[in-house]
Amino acid sequence: MIETSQDVARLLELLEAEETLYGELRAALQSEQVCLVNLEAEGLDEAVRQKETLVTEARVLEEGRRALVRRLGGGLGMRTATPTLTELCNALGSDAAALRDAHSRLSGLVAAVRELLEVNAAFAGEAMGQVRATLQLLGRLAPLEATYRADGAEATSSGRLVRQSA
Repeated sequence: MIETSQDVARLLELLEAEETLYGELRAALQSEQVCLVNLEAEGLDEAVRQKETLVTEARVLEEGRRALVRRLGGGLGMRTATPTLTELCNALGSDAAALRDAHSRLSGLVAAVRELLEVNAAFAGEAMGQVRATLQLLGRLAPLEATYRADGAEATSSGRLVRQSA
């Protein structure tokens, strides 16, 4: 049972680290959202880089948590290969109060991060739609017929250029 209590303590540490990381990810996503709304390219670039770093760290923590949960589940005689935290808490009974609290906090943060991701994806989609609409409008406004330079040679019209690059 000492090994189990040590594993539970280690799992709590991992969950707290994940909670901290997801808090940082939520802040990065909020920053990304502000940059998307205000069309701040430099800030957006920094927010995306920070988000990518945090996501990589989250994967590492999650892998460690899953391995520890598998080990704890096996030690408790659970039949599931990788039990969920809820299943693990149920198996631990009254000894899982701190684990349940940590799990609840982390679940709330994960839900908030998921919601921010969805909102930011919608903002990014809207921005891309506006860019496409602007390019189409520019293509329609520019002359489509050939234009000629003073020396009589044909020059490419800006309408064709916009259409070719869009």
